[in-house]
Amino acid sequence: MKVDIIGAGALGLLFGGKLAAFGVPVRFWTRTPEQAAKLKKEGIRLAEADGTATVVDGQRLEAYPVGEGSRDRASDTAEWLLLTTKQRHIDANLLTFLSRFVGPKTKVVCFQNGIGHLELIGNALPGVPLYAAITTEGAKRLNESSVNRAGQGITQIGANGGMADLESPAESFVKMLEKAGFTALLSKDIGREIYRKLLINAAINPLTALWRLNNGQLLENDERIRLLRQLCDEGLRVYEAYGIPYNADMFDQIAAVCRSTSTNISSMLKDVQQGMPTEIDHINGKLVEMARSKGIAVPGHEMVWRLVRAL
Repeated sequence: MKVDIIGAGALGLLFGGKLAAFGVPVRFWTRTPEQAAKLKKEGIRLAEADGTATVVDGQRLEAYPVGEGSRDRASDTAEWLLLTTKQRHIDANLLTFLSRFVGPKTKVVCFQNGIGHLELIGNALPGVPLYAAITTEGAKRLNESSVNRAGQGITQIGANGGMADLESPAESFVKMLEKAGFTALLSKDIGREIYRKLLINAAINPLTALWRLNNGQLLENDERIRLLRQLCDEGLRVYEAYGIPYNADMFDQIAAVCRSTSTNISSMLKDVQQGMPTEIDHINGKLVEMARSKGIAVPGHEMVWRLVRAL
């Protein structure tokens, strides 16, 4: 079972490294030729949260840059293609690349935050089985070939649109992840999980990015908690207007994520620290668009959307 991984960031290296260590044929597609060369030369060093480390020899994996030289390998399609780039990297060039790299047996798994990407990819790849992945795995890329696993999370896999005929292949993929060392499960309602994670990210990420705080520090005083709750409540009003199901204890779940990832730096804060564009348009921006369509006021999300964009 060959696996293509497009995007060798923290998640790409984590999932690709553990799958390769288990013996799965893995082929990385990187943004730069330099990273591809380094992976082939040095392999991957994966440090676990318990202090142990695994080194995957470069001879046990393939790595190529997206674009130049990849056209000749398009006929060698994989059974699973894991898209682990950030949503802002899904542009026309990447969609064209994807369309050349899906064969009759290829299934695509999307690991992006936010919403909107599944429709975009589905339109570019009509007829290709498409899955969403929601993961709480924590990973930090140290360099182009090294990654730290902050702690073991849970990865949920579900068919886009909840198509029952796509569940059987997903079961085999989930079992492969479990054998490689992940806690994985098949979700029959991945849409609900996508919107649950959307609201968690929309409440936590922009505040950490604006205040330069770890996740747990959002709970350290009443002013921070009030803003966290405001973003949660505004998001739930949007969900009610669209009939999107949610749990009654949604704010408690957001607070629990802050506590369980108390020392984590959110991906949005990392982007701000590195001077990179963030995913704010695909998270809070999407909630603002949904609210405007229904005539709902979401001043908290409007403000954090504008503030983070201004960074």
